Amino acid sequence: MVAPIENIGIQTAKYCNVASLGVLIFDYFLTLEPEIRWTWNRRWNVARILFVISRYMAFVAAVMTSYAVLATRANENCSPFSRASNAIHIISIVAAEGLLIIRTYAFWKQSKKLLAVLLVLAAICIVCGVGLTDFVGGLLAVPVNPSASPTSNCTFQAGRSSAIQYGFLAAYEILLLSLMVFKRYKDYRNSSSRLVRVVFQGGVWYLTPIISVSVANTLITILVPQSYNEMLDLPQLVLHSMLASRVLFSLRESDQDELDWATLQMSTFRPAQQDQRPTSFD
Repeated sequence: MVAPIENIGIQTAKYCNVASLGVLIFDYFLTLEPEIRWTWNRRWNVARILFVISRYMAFVAAVMTSYAVLATRANENCSPFSRASNAIHIISIVAAEGLLIIRTYAFWKQSKKLLAVLLVLAAICIVCGVGLTDFVGGLLAVPVNPSASPTSNCTFQAGRSSAIQYGFLAAYEILLLSLMVFKRYKDYRNSSSRLVRVVFQGGVWYLTPIISVSVANTLITILVPQSYNEMLDLPQLVLHSMLASRVLFSLRESDQDELDWATLQMSTFRPAQQDQRPTSFD
């Protein structure tokens, strides 16, 4: 029998996750028109592939999570389903992060060195985050009593070790935001370009809630009763999908003629120089 406090925590986590599916569906119809305008009937490239993965795999993850929340699976082995669901969650969030990397790369005048560093760091964060989470989770797992009757592992909660992967994700997102702020005040301090303003402000406004939910997920997993620690599981993925898509929509809307979708080229981005008027898309 589940203890009352655990029951309340698990039910709260379930409500938050199912509500996130509703938010995702509602937001999809809100943003369907800009998606049609800015992505349909355009050539396939890295940015569009990342967009499709981030936007539509989020629905697969949301449906799987909702099934895990609502289905009655007593005395079943849910490990294979949970691993598949976690993999889809990770792929969707990685795709959303890829869109944010593209924007940062563009804001840095398409610096190949920066792009290489960001990709290497992303790979390190993924491998270390997932690997350490599994390793520490194994260390913290309660040994199974062979003489005890078999129990279901379908309880909707995660181990404390999940905080590790959320921490890596939050750290990487803070890095992206820091790079945007640094470049803005180093090279574009005096720029009057509308596109520079849109890219920077959009990056700050969208990255701030993404970072906040990643940090919140980390703290919840560590500090609150374990039954609550899946409370922001699906909300985090939904927020990544929604905001990463909006980054690209706002960029294309800001200057549809001069912004190339494939690389988000910003050829008029130039460091502000003394006695030289900064260029602009205006």
